[in-house]
Amino acid sequence: MDDLMQFLRDRIDEDESVARAAGGANADGLRWLDHGSGSGLVSDDAGMVVTYDAGVSDQHAAHIAHQDPARALREVEAKRGLLKRYEEPETSAVLPDSSNKLTAGVERTVLLEVFRHLTLPYADHPDYREEWRP
Repeated sequence: MDDLMQFLRDRIDEDESVARAAGGANADGLRWLDHGSGSGLVSDDAGMVVTYDAGVSDQHAAHIAHQDPARALREVEAKRGLLKRYEEPETSAVLPDSSNKLTAGVERTVLLEVFRHLTLPYADHPDYREEWRP
C-alpha cells in the first residue's frame, strides 16, 4: 500500500500547489465570492476579480466560488492529518489514553479504506491503479 499512500501524497501536494497559485500570497484565508445575478463574476475577499465570463451560469459561478483556495487548502490539511495519523497511530497525540497497538492496528485498517476512497477523485490520473478502487 506504499504506492497508494505515495500516490495520495503526490495528489495532495498538487492540490496544494494549484490552490496556492490561484490564491497568491493570501491563499490560506482567501475566499472566493459568487456575485450571482447571472454576471459570471467571482471575486475574492479583497474585491479582486477571480474570473468574469458573461457566459458562465449562476450554477457554474457558485461552483467556482465554492472551490476557493482557502477551502482547497483546508482539505489538504485534513488529508495530511489523516495520513499522519495512519503513519504513526500508536504515537499520535490525539489518540485517547485507551488506545494501544491493537487499536492502532485496527485504526490503520480503517484509515487504509478511507484512503482508497480519497483516491477516487483522482481516478482519471494516469498513475491511478484500479486495484485501489474501494
